[in-house]
Amino acid sequence: MKSIIFDLDNTLYPEKTYVESGFKEVAKYLSNKYDCNFDSLFSKIMDIFNEDGRGSVFDRLISDFDFNEDVSTLVYIYRFHFPDISLYPESIPLLNRLKKDYKLALITDGRSFVQKRKVDALNIEKYFDEIIFTDILGSDFWKPSVEPYKLALSLLNSNVNESCYIGDDPYKDFKAPKQLGMKSIQVKMEDELDYWKKRGYERIEADYIVNNLNEILGVFK
Repeated sequence: MKSIIFDLDNTLYPEKTYVESGFKEVAKYLSNKYDCNFDSLFSKIMDIFNEDGRGSVFDRLISDFDFNEDVSTLVYIYRFHFPDISLYPESIPLLNRLKKDYKLALITDGRSFVQKRKVDALNIEKYFDEIIFTDILGSDFWKPSVEPYKLALSLLNSNVNESCYIGDDPYKDFKAPKQLGMKSIQVKMEDELDYWKKRGYERIEADYIVNNLNEILGVFK
């Protein structure tokens, strides 16, 4: 094998910490503006998130507290904040070890400016030979499209038989590697997300499943 391609969210760090970080910034803004208790407000936000998911949090928050706010303002604060997030403890040792023997790439979906801030906050750019923000290429390049994978292979000067993809979500991460004939590994670091399942995406299993990043080297051996 010559190259390894990683997913970012819920593979190298817990995505929920990004969500919490954004909600804290929103709670800070609202608590200062309306003289509310920050802890109570943040707790309410997380309750709504856990009940309904992130899509309706700000609408319900404005309604429940009768805030004179536009949802767009809160969305802006959430998306443009610099996140307080950290890698899984196993991520840096694994990346250091793999970088010695393989070319490494990262493919990440989501709004490019949001994902770039995550990469900056995690300080991981130095570990990767290539980082592909699919949003820069257009929505047609978001997973499960094969295009970002093909681009990564081209930039790494590797073919599918020499490469492996590591991600977490069976509803969008592994379809393209399967179509291309690339081996894949699912890291079950978090409870399985149902966001893509609800949108009717087909579940595609990885070739190998591990319970944490430490088990990946064993798969390669």
